[in-house]
Amino acid sequence: MIDEQEILKKFESLTIRDNFIFTRTMEMYPNLCQRLLEEILQVKISSIEYIEHEKSIESRVDAKGIRLDVYVEDKTANRVFDVEMQISNKDNLSKRARYYQSLIDQDRLKHGGTYRDLSESYIIFICTFDRFKNGRYIYTFRERCEENPAIALNDGATKIFLNTTGTVGDVSDELKNFLRYVDNGIVSGKLVSDFDDAIKSVKIARETRLSYMTFEMALKEREMRGREEERNSIALAMLQLKISFDLIQKSTGLSIEKIQELSKKISK
Repeated sequence: MIDEQEILKKFESLTIRDNFIFTRTMEMYPNLCQRLLEEILQVKISSIEYIEHEKSIESRVDAKGIRLDVYVEDKTANRVFDVEMQISNKDNLSKRARYYQSLIDQDRLKHGGTYRDLSESYIIFICTFDRFKNGRYIYTFRERCEENPAIALNDGATKIFLNTTGTVGDVSDELKNFLRYVDNGIVSGKLVSDFDDAIKSVKIARETRLSYMTFEMALKEREMRGREEERNSIALAMLQLKISFDLIQKSTGLSIEKIQELSKKISK
């Protein structure tokens, strides 16, 4: 049985580090998204538009699709930005960034378009860990010639990894404040203060609460189904080994009635 009070308690404790709160805040307050991008890139952006909240991009039928958290574009400069909050270090971010880049290019290049039409693209991961263990606030990657690094490929693709635990590098005070805020919740500076106020407003909104409840309940139901299927599989294997119902019940937690039902599958 799903404990709704437990889900509500979890909701109250959510911060910007939570993907649900992060994406919802960036969606409801696009001006904050734009200001954050300007601090990261140190460029002026005239305006941004959401391509689609939590945009799903599918490749060919047999390929892995992706879901982008914050996917926005600057039409004036023909640039697109994907911003992702990353709190677990699975050591696959570099190749994830590569794959995201390829599918975004595919998504942006319309049928009949030319390669010149490809937008500049920025894949940005906000990491709560130091992916490259160099202590930097920000790691920016663009293609360059190995034989002569002064020669840039200029393919318009940029991959950025922010490190909320960083201490090294020349970034703005506002960006430092934002990274500290993600890391430990300390509110300092205008940008972070505005983010903190926005998150409080997002969490108060009834629609946000209902959306989160629906999402979490669906997730927990899926987990419960998965555990049930796993227990059934174990019970079936034990039945095939002719292990007693009592021992199967103790091992799996299934009822005797359920075990009897499963045993009929073995006898068929």
